Amino acid sequence: MKKTSYTFASFLLTGMLAAGCGTDENEQPILDTETDTIEEKARDLPNKIENTQNMLVRLNTQIDSSESNKEIQKTGESLEEHWGIMKEEIKEQYPDDFDVIEENMEPLIEETQKASPDFKKMKSWIEKSDASLTSLRDNATEPKKQEEG
Repeated sequence: MKKTSYTFASFLLTGMLAAGCGTDENEQPILDTETDTIEEKARDLPNKIENTQNMLVRLNTQIDSSESNKEIQKTGESLEEHWGIMKEEIKEQYPDDFDVIEENMEPLIEETQKASPDFKKMKSWIEKSDASLTSLRDNATEPKKQEEG
């Protein structure tokens, strides 16, 4: 009798577990809140510019507080990633602004990756890049060229 009870209980428990594993097609997918924050916030050009400027501010703060070169290198990598997200869009829509920004941004990013970066040069490039990006952000509220398709 005990054996029959245990067998029945096992089947009942297995059935309950299997019923709980089904999916409801009406359920909404759960959004991952840990998505790539760079892509998530980079919806339009002004936001992309602002994100890049935030990286410039972080880099400038790290230089002022004499952070380790490893931290500066990590921030430089993030700056490069943010710049890369908007680089082609700026080049296509605002070629004159692109040339000015790239003239300062590229050497700044390269300098962040050096073992002993020149902070004086970096400060100058940060200031010039930030000013150019601010000017562009003020003009880039609407895209100049509509995307194809």
